[in-house]
Amino acid sequence: MNSFPRSKKEWLKEQLDRMDANEHAQVWATIKKYTDQFTKTQSGILVSTDVLSDECLAAIEKYVNFSMDQRKRMEEDTKTRRSYERMMHD
Repeated sequence: MNSFPRSKKEWLKEQLDRMDANEHAQVWATIKKYTDQFTKTQSGILVSTDVLSDECLAAIEKYVNFSMDQRKRMEEDTKTRRSYERMMHD
């Protein structure tokens, strides 16, 4: 049983839905450290947040925040590079 608020679990799900396959693999590696209660289907792996400990959910949240931060930094870097490229061509 965990004490993570439902709203936080829903937020995590929304963020996980936006992640790519490599990021999903990292989350899956984290989940496997904490539980063996999951269901494999043709479309993926299903895990109930009810079987995940607070520690596991916190680790997933930390990774999600890290991934979001990295994605934002990469987007900002791309914008900066494009800006410099335009300046070089003008």
